[in-house]
Amino acid sequence: MKKFFGMIPTASIVLAIVTVMFAVWGVYQNNLYKRVCETFDGAAQLEADALTPAQMNALNGQLVCLKGKLTLQNAPKDPMTGFTLPDALVLVRKTEMYQYSLSGDEVVTGFYEGQQANIVGKNDESYENPVFPEGFYSLMLLADVSVGPVKLADDFIYTFTNGYPYLEDTEGFVEAAPGQSFGNARGLARGGGCDVRGDPENPKLGDLRIRYEYIPLSQHDGSLFFFGRLSGGVLGADDTANNVFMTDGCDTFEQVREKIPGSRKQDAAGLNLIVALAAAAAVIVFVAVTVRNRKRGAGK
Repeated sequence: MKKFFGMIPTASIVLAIVTVMFAVWGVYQNNLYKRVCETFDGAAQLEADALTPAQMNALNGQLVCLKGKLTLQNAPKDPMTGFTLPDALVLVRKTEMYQYSLSGDEVVTGFYEGQQANIVGKNDESYENPVFPEGFYSLMLLADVSVGPVKLADDFIYTFTNGYPYLEDTEGFVEAAPGQSFGNARGLARGGGCDVRGDPENPKLGDLRIRYEYIPLSQHDGSLFFFGRLSGGVLGADDTANNVFMTDGCDTFEQVREKIPGSRKQDAAGLNLIVALAAAAAVIVFVAVTVRNRKRGAGK
């Protein structure tokens, strides 16, 4: 018990340091939240359908919050195959090549995305994979999209992908049906629900299999809000404050104001709670140490 009480002063100091650290971080988050709100309040709030060329010229270089519906100007088109879909907001080509791979200790063959490494199997047998054809790797293509007379930069189009493929979130993507496919471009033939170079029933090393996924524009047919900097008729990210977002589920600019900095507000509130708890713990420990020292002093 004596050893435990001897640790209390050290614990009190540690808690005090932690409290100060969280307090500083909480102040930073609170200020950040306020700056986000001030930045949003200073932006022009615009209805895309009512924008005139004169207004766009006057707002050039300024931050704006733009409300309107998406209009697809040019659908993405695969430069290697010519494949396109008129409703594609985002188009993803997934290319797999029939090649060697390892399954445990066994060397197997199958369709794999990207170039697999050459393999040395049992009894030092070497398996060399063919070179993946240049230009046929998987890729993502974005449409040219506008909101009223304003063109959207790619920053906004990427928000529809939820970070795919880096976050591997395919929510919102639809697989293109074989009937929508491109047929016999560049030696590729349809087969097995996808497009293949070679015989789909008896694949050989180096044969390709291509599938397409896309985000239909029809998934986002309502009004959306876009916040960024208007420059030359294009709405993009703000380089100074990195402010760029797209949001749905809102009907008014007031709702957008609450929604966008909401995460910052939540962070700040959470930190304030942690600071309060840490400060309370530090005070309790400090009081306990003080009372103990006074009792010890009175007993002498």
